[in-house]
Amino acid sequence: MKSLLERLNNVGFERTRRAVAALSLSLFVFLFLVFALLMWMNGQTAWVPSFIALAIAYAVAFMGVAAEWFWGRWFGAGLAWSGVITSVGVLFQLGEWNPVLGGYGILHGLVVLMLSGSKMAERYDLQPAWRERYGMDEFGVARLRKTVTRASASLPSVILYALAPKEPGQAIFTAATLVAGVLAVAGLASLVRVRTWGLVALAGAAMALFVGGAAAYPHFNFAWANSGFLFPAWGYAWAYGNVVAGPAVPVLLLGAALAPFAGPTIRFLRARG
Repeated sequence: MKSLLERLNNVGFERTRRAVAALSLSLFVFLFLVFALLMWMNGQTAWVPSFIALAIAYAVAFMGVAAEWFWGRWFGAGLAWSGVITSVGVLFQLGEWNPVLGGYGILHGLVVLMLSGSKMAERYDLQPAWRERYGMDEFGVARLRKTVTRASASLPSVILYALAPKEPGQAIFTAATLVAGVLAVAGLASLVRVRTWGLVALAGAAMALFVGGAAAYPHFNFAWANSGFLFPAWGYAWAYGNVVAGPAVPVLLLGAALAPFAGPTIRFLRARG
């Protein structure tokens, strides 16, 4: 197994893999724009901003991968992981194979696979120019990579929570998710410019989603579901044998994005104290 992983990690064909990943990302740009157009034509205009925002996110990932910007691999892989998680989660909820959802997950998984490995890392995040510009060592690059990738994985969910139509009477949830969306986008934009306040923005986005989730899903207690599995009532809704993910998913992803910098932040605060 170790030998197999080493071989996969050193697979070449970087230009071909970059082209395949960029092509897959561009397909989702087109897909979400078509969804936006169909929603507009059918009079469901409330969904149009969500699909346009998703198309923009994938367009940025496409440009980042195609142009070989140092953060392009991280951002593209993060969006792709979001698609894989969504596909697997919904298929698990349905309890049966769905070719559309399966294809959605497979295409996103293809992006993850094409952007993986040390050869692709050398082509993107290990470029010497940006590392010298920002004074980044290998440990700093690794921390930033994990943060950007995980925050990017939360972005599609944050966009949908922020812009998708809400039920009447959810003013707090609506306001909190809009704030979370703005902070998540601003935080990611700041991080790829290696600005520390991006971490604060991501923390604010997670907190805003947490507050919004508390308003929309007020029960924080843990309860045993009929299947015998333990699910947090705030993060999941149990209905007719199906598990529906709630705001806890992007909150956990944003928390995971902040985790690589938790240790350095604590050491810095202690030194300052």
